[in-house]
Amino acid sequence: MRLADLMGARVQDRDGREIGHVSDVRLREHPGPAGTVLKVEGLVVATRDRSRLIAYDHRPVDGPWPLARLARWAARNARWAPWPTVAGHEPPGRLGDPGTVRLTVPGGELVPLTEAHDDWNATKPSDRGTE
Repeated sequence: MRLADLMGARVQDRDGREIGHVSDVRLREHPGPAGTVLKVEGLVVATRDRSRLIAYDHRPVDGPWPLARLARWAARNARWAPWPTVAGHEPPGRLGDPGTVRLTVPGGELVPLTEAHDDWNATKPSDRGTE
């Protein structure tokens, strides 16, 4: 699977309800025997069909405060789906159509992206790539 296959894919929860689309794919660096390895950490799920999060779904914004407030507002409905909650990916039937990502949990169990940002901000940068 390619990352491009995930971007824009419809997201269905455990019960088959469509809860949004993949707005971003988060990767994390891990040390490996041959150097650094990138692993998928999770998916950002935008809950509105046509919403764009103006790149504020890519990372938390610390300031200046008006920009930080705008970023939190833009991402207020986005949800975080950790990679272990992804059951699978179904590619699109036709070229140009979105695929479908299926989750193992109900959509209501996904945490708001802003809460995930708060957790990431609480983690020191030196701790982020060592898990």
